[in-house]
Order: sequence, then structure tokens, then C-alpha cells
Amino acid sequence: MLIEPNEPRKLIALHGVSHGIELKLMDEVLSFGSVVKGSRLSKILQLSNFGDVKAHFKWDSSKYLDHFTIEPESGFVAPNSNLDLEVTFHPKKADLDVHLKKIPCIIKGGDKLELTLMGKSANLDTTSSEEVSFNTKVRQATSQNVTI
Repeated sequence: MLIEPNEPRKLIALHGVSHGIELKLMDEVLSFGSVVKGSRLSKILQLSNFGDVKAHFKWDSSKYLDHFTIEPESGFVAPNSNLDLEVTFHPKKADLDVHLKKIPCIIKGGDKLELTLMGKSANLDTTSSEEVSFNTKVRQATSQNVTI
């Protein structure tokens, strides 16, 4: 094969691919409303990996541990999949404004995510409780009205 002067020739072809991490929280704010002190309420938060590689994450629990838990606190999300996180509000004292802003979730090799958690904690209202007693003879029906 004879090549003429200044005749263009393809000498090499390069192809490449880029792999990246792209994690997103489906909700950036979780509001729990009012919860009685000493009880708990859980909600599911979805963490999605839109990237091409497995992504490792870890929540900074020091920012929320007094009022909330997030399970799992650390782990990984497979590529193109979702992970359900259980976020639980468990107030230990009455507080009408529990508001934790920008709780960081560290992503290994990626940008951190931030979550805001809100809730209210109230004492149990015992002023309107009433004990109802039922007395009857064996094999004899009885009924009472109960106001709820």
C-alpha cells in the first residue's frame, strides 16, 4: 500500500469511560410532627445511587443522636439502586422545637449530603384519662357507655 504525501491516515483510536458516584436523598427534610416524650416514631428515607459504582456513606451521628437515630448509620449503596434508611424520632424530654439543620452524610469519593430533621415533643396528657370498671355476675351480660 502506497501512501501519498499529506494523505491523512488514522493511526490510533482512543475510547474511554468515566465512572462516577451520584447519591441523592429522596427527601432533604423530614418532619415528624408531635411525638409524646418517651415514645418513638419512625419514617423511611430513601437513599438512591444514580452512579456507576458502589458508594459508601456514613452519617455524622454526633449531630442528631440525642433526638434521632438513622439505621443503617453507615454502609454502601449498589450502583443504580436504592437503600431504605429508617429514621426514628425518640424524644427524651418535652421540647416544642426540635430542629436539626444540615446533618452531614459523608460520601466516600463524592459530595456530602445534608438532611434536616424536625419534630415536637410533648408530655403525655393524663388529665382526661378515666378508669372504667366492669362488674357482672357469671354468665350475665352487662354494658356501659364509654366516651372516647
